[in-house]
Amino acid sequence: MSKQALILLADGCEETEAVTVIDLLTRAGIYVTSASITEHREIHCSRGVIILAQKTFSQIKDMDFDVVILPGGVKGAENYRDSPDVIEKLKTTHKDGKVVAAICASPAMVFQHHNLFPTAYMTGFPTTKGNFKFWKDDRAYYDAENRVLTSQGPATSIDFALKIIDTLLGKEKAAEVAGQLVLPSGIYNYK
Repeated sequence: MSKQALILLADGCEETEAVTVIDLLTRAGIYVTSASITEHREIHCSRGVIILAQKTFSQIKDMDFDVVILPGGVKGAENYRDSPDVIEKLKTTHKDGKVVAAICASPAMVFQHHNLFPTAYMTGFPTTKGNFKFWKDDRAYYDAENRVLTSQGPATSIDFALKIIDTLLGKEKAAEVAGQLVLPSGIYNYK
């Protein structure tokens, strides 16, 4: 059975982070569902790009996923942070032994703000470092003990997506997807 990923979209989310993750996970054969955190599917991203989510939150709230992913973007992260439904979905997913993932502003503004994973090592947008008790400087980091995967920003979106693929499907699949890209120096290619 194919792995299932949920990427939550909110007005103000960072479009590069959202679309890159959707694309690379799809290339890996992971079934990706994009869902708005509200009941409108049209998402106005941080730089004005408009994305049409596949689903609304009410359509996916009771579904199970192998990973739930939050793109960043300050306004998007604020919207995730302020949504009781999103926080409950993250808690439930984690309690069920699945992975939660966030990039850019979302690790600090959502995970740290709500103290969701108090012993997890994380990374995020570098200026948010002071918000973390356990910080990693990695471009993308998976705390396997806590099942929390985080990354730093738009330019680390590829690293983030490949780390999700590695976590769900293994190093070989991550290397296969990485091989389809022309990776710049500094991005781990899983070979």
